[in-house]
Amino acid sequence: MAGGNFPATAPALILLCGLPGAGKTTFAHELAQRLRFEHIESDAIRRALRETPAYTAEENAAVFARVDSAARAALASGQHALVDATNLTRRDRKRFYRVAGDSGAPVIAVRVTAPEEVIRERLSKPREGFSQAGVAVYERMRGRLQPIDGPGVVADSRFEFGPAIDLVLRLIDDHR
Repeated sequence: MAGGNFPATAPALILLCGLPGAGKTTFAHELAQRLRFEHIESDAIRRALRETPAYTAEENAAVFARVDSAARAALASGQHALVDATNLTRRDRKRFYRVAGDSGAPVIAVRVTAPEEVIRERLSKPREGFSQAGVAVYERMRGRLQPIDGPGVVADSRFEFGPAIDLVLRLIDDHR
């Protein structure tokens, strides 16, 4: 669980989307300084399941079943849920829109982005945290990126996240 205050009503599902190395987890950590939420990080769940992830379809199914369950539990308990995963395709995101709909929660989609050369530089260095993605994983995933349908926030990680975080907080307040 992270930072700030619990919501007064209507918890939201904050859905982070972006390529490996774009800055999704950094965005989550900065948002946690202003909003309390359950941080559901797919990389942390994957590493809890396997010390050396294989990224197979079977492993992905197990990881995202746990992400789904954790998001449902957070929303059911009245907490905001932040799903920190690539969520690159409409199909990837569909399950979380369903989770939110089942809970009566709004979805605040946040596309975290950075230019290719910035991402490649980040991924070529040792990573902190749970992600083990490197340039090879980025190469496999970059062609899968699909636009978010409907409203969403775009946060370019080369710049301060403050304005994007302000917008996320406003969108959450607008749904109360």
